[in-house]
Amino acid sequence: MTHSDFDNEMMARAIALAKSVDLVRDKNPRVGAVVVSAAGEVIGEGWHAGSGSDHAEVVALHQADGLATGSTVYTTLEPCASTGVKGPCTHALISAGVTRVVYGQSDPNQAMAGGAAALATSGVEVTSGVLLEECVSLNPTWTFAQINNRPWVIWKTATSLDGFVASVDGTSKWITSEESREVVQEIRASVGAILTGTGTVLIDDPLMTARHLSDYQQPLRLVLGQRKIPSESRILAGPNPGAVTHGDLAQVLNSLFTEHGIHRVLIEAGPGLSRSAWNQGLVDEVFWFQAPIIIGQGHGVLGDIGVNSLDQARKFSNYEVTRVGLDLLVHFSTHQGG
Repeated sequence: MTHSDFDNEMMARAIALAKSVDLVRDKNPRVGAVVVSAAGEVIGEGWHAGSGSDHAEVVALHQADGLATGSTVYTTLEPCASTGVKGPCTHALISAGVTRVVYGQSDPNQAMAGGAAALATSGVEVTSGVLLEECVSLNPTWTFAQINNRPWVIWKTATSLDGFVASVDGTSKWITSEESREVVQEIRASVGAILTGTGTVLIDDPLMTARHLSDYQQPLRLVLGQRKIPSESRILAGPNPGAVTHGDLAQVLNSLFTEHGIHRVLIEAGPGLSRSAWNQGLVDEVFWFQAPIIIGQGHGVLGDIGVNSLDQARKFSNYEVTRVGLDLLVHFSTHQGG
């Protein structure tokens, strides 16, 4: 469907407002909104600043300061129809006397969806799908989690050129360079949770923190596995300690989303947990660091993932290869076209 140049222009403005804040780790999506008077003048703008704050439409209506009667509201995401921490945006829009609402992405969150129908029932004209792809791209992993009922899973590994994560004696620090480890810090700071296995904790005793974040901004850190780890393990220490959990990986991921609203998870683990993630089809994005060294034998990165011949190999055609320090970084999505 073709939309007017003015609708596209106003939605582009709403998208720019949504980008004013980084909510990649927040359980709520980025949303921008613009209120346009009947005369075609912008009288209110707003964006959602994160969990617990007013939604973008409400912020924009407040800025319009009672002048929204007869206006059109442009919003990147379908206005919510249910009460969360805040009241439904549909009520605010109807009460303000808005006559038309234009939005980009339909709300994939079924608990909050239905805003378009509620507005239409109240006599508000509704237009959807304006700059749809651009609006969806504001919150890709949040959208993925809403649709799949689990977080987007990033799998990171660091290996020698011949695919080993550790030598025969188990030593693995440090295979890759300081530059690569700094990139890993950035990845950690972009997720809501980090998962590792008991084997990694027993061998390396890692912190699994993002060094540029404060103690209370850290991602949730979880150790998954059946083996007992020492109580003095570094991942369990500090003012915001990690936790040990058990059970199936898919169930753990589901609970991270349904109970905590986490939509981006990093798996940074050894062969056991990594193999489980691949075998269950739970890897969505890969950061594979390769150091310019050859070990010859040692601990492999994965092991058996059900591939017995070349025609069964997992194949990825859409990837990027960059140099990080002396290392190579291969980055790709496992989804077709991703």
